[in-house]
Amino acid sequence: MDKKVVVVALLIVCLSTFSWFYLNQDQKQEANETYIQTVIFQDQDHDLIPVSINLHNQMEMETDIRNKIDLMQSSQLQTYGLYPVLDAQLEIQSIELNNHILTVSFNDFLYTQHNDFNVIEALTYVLTDYDQVEQLYLQIDGQDISHLPNSTIPLNHLTKDLGLNNFEDASTFLHESIPVMVYQEKTVGDYLYYVPKTLRIHEQADLFLQVKTILNHINSKIHLLDATLKDHILTLELDSHILLDNETIDRTLEELMILSLKSLNDVEDVQIYINGENVRSQETSQIHYNYIKM
Repeated sequence: MDKKVVVVALLIVCLSTFSWFYLNQDQKQEANETYIQTVIFQDQDHDLIPVSINLHNQMEMETDIRNKIDLMQSSQLQTYGLYPVLDAQLEIQSIELNNHILTVSFNDFLYTQHNDFNVIEALTYVLTDYDQVEQLYLQIDGQDISHLPNSTIPLNHLTKDLGLNNFEDASTFLHESIPVMVYQEKTVGDYLYYVPKTLRIHEQADLFLQVKTILNHINSKIHLLDATLKDHILTLELDSHILLDNETIDRTLEELMILSLKSLNDVEDVQIYINGENVRSQETSQIHYNYIKM
């Protein structure tokens, strides 16, 4: 009997160990399979807000696009103060990718939007958010379109540079400027969101002026002393008056600065120095914003 008890006990231990290992591996695999994707919604002021969602399965691009469009037509985020940008009856007819140009044909419910510019910006931002896509062409019923009715928005060269919440709809200045996404905090209902606005800086402006312009739009109290760019790292020297009592920068302010300055050409990361010391509190890769668990 004693031997049987020992054998049974050993079996239970082995099974328990195997079960723990198996479940733990499943959880690790699930974590590895999750990835962050961005879709666009709007608030009651019609400001476009990027929303980060955590998906559990990486899909082929066409399936991914169809799922994103479906989500952007839904009303399931209204409890968060967010409303769909796209008409519920908008349908994708075809999706083709050739030579880094993505062509998407919709039905004619692309015509029915109340805010055409928001629709174009949202579609462009989401559909060009793939490494293999450099430009977007829109079609209706398989036919190329150069603009939407009652709109002057040109549709023949849509790229990620179009941005979101543009200050200028269309002008010759767009072709003489550098687009940057400036993020600011906004309260929508009971929630706080980082909302980007596309600011366009004249292409002849030097680095210091570009950085100063961006920082002034985030918070006019930020005083820039110096800005240098080397090996894709932008290094700032700021005045010390923005430090908190514990000699650190407000985390929200830090994130708004990093997100905004990374939209400058060739900038991959940002270092912030005050009185000769780097005051960054977190890695850039750890900055996630407007995250909603689906």
